[in-house]
Amino acid sequence: MTNRFTLLVGASAFMDELARTLDGAHSWLYAQFMTYEGDATGEAFGALLAQQAQRGADVRLMVDAYSDVILSDVWPVLLHRQSEVAAERAKTHALFDRLRAQGVRVKRTAPIGPLGIYLLYRNHKKMVVIDDRIAFVGGINVSDHNYNWHDFMVKIEGPLAGALAHDFRSTWDGQTAPLATPCPGEDFVLNQCPGRYSIYDEILSMIDRAQRTIAIESPYLLGDRIERALRAAAERGVRVSLILPAHSNKLLYRRWVRVLLRRLSHPNITVYGFTGCGGMTHAKLVLVDDQWASFGSLNMIELEGLTQKELNVFSSNPDLIAQLQTLIARDIAQSDPVPVPPYAAVRPLFTVLVRFFAWWTRRLLRRADWKARYC
Repeated sequence: MTNRFTLLVGASAFMDELARTLDGAHSWLYAQFMTYEGDATGEAFGALLAQQAQRGADVRLMVDAYSDVILSDVWPVLLHRQSEVAAERAKTHALFDRLRAQGVRVKRTAPIGPLGIYLLYRNHKKMVVIDDRIAFVGGINVSDHNYNWHDFMVKIEGPLAGALAHDFRSTWDGQTAPLATPCPGEDFVLNQCPGRYSIYDEILSMIDRAQRTIAIESPYLLGDRIERALRAAAERGVRVSLILPAHSNKLLYRRWVRVLLRRLSHPNITVYGFTGCGGMTHAKLVLVDDQWASFGSLNMIELEGLTQKELNVFSSNPDLIAQLQTLIARDIAQSDPVPVPPYAAVRPLFTVLVRFFAWWTRRLLRRADWKARYC
């Protein structure tokens, strides 16, 4: 049985299609997000979950603890904003309590630890799975501010939904079990958790195999390994297109991207700054030779590949590839080429952070109690 893919661009398209899909009885519904806020979007999504639970379905919602310390996807370090964080957290927890009362099983994952020492070790996955038959995978979280960003989800109908359900259940039970080894020429799903680079390595392998074109759209792109892979591809004649936000939501990344532009300066590499949706694209997509694609939760940041739980779909499905080609072309049309800055620091702090967290993660993985919570 083959998989059927439908690209849903924007949070509105995702929510509308999810509501249509849920218009009827289902045996179970699993939903998992990095952030879920108790705003209008959270209330609307919660109503869909509660409706299914009241119809007798086994409904589960899994949300990372990151929402407890952020304010609309911004981590406020200024003390005068902590009251706003507390108010948003209280509103979100009140929503979760109401959902539990209506029969939805809600679980929070990956606590941030004392003083936020485990803040980088997140469950970053975003997906919905229904009855082992239908799934939605991509980069959209449940919050009002997600409606202002450019992003997408892909509706999947077919056997891949079963693999996604397996991943959800294993994470719900406290351990992210590795998914099956990929088979060339087939659709497959990969997951990863701290200390396991499965998705990142597969994407680097795709880049290494590229012969004609590479298109990457990501809110962030940073890391020695992917920079080397992209430069090597450009050196062998591959045309590389990178679509990044014109106005990133992360202030520090705005400084680091200058280093990226200097390090990736090459005639075969074009970097675009996406100007639609206020200049913020949150889409996560790799398209190689217009034949092979990867999409899901993984940002193209080496550090996040090291510290976070992630899930990506890999596919060579012609219908999906055609939809993603159209998306890339449309996003480039809404972008401006980014000039190489005349000056940037030689080596950002990022490299030091990657090495430190690689060392620290290896030490943490020796602790069974920590591994049970974050892997």
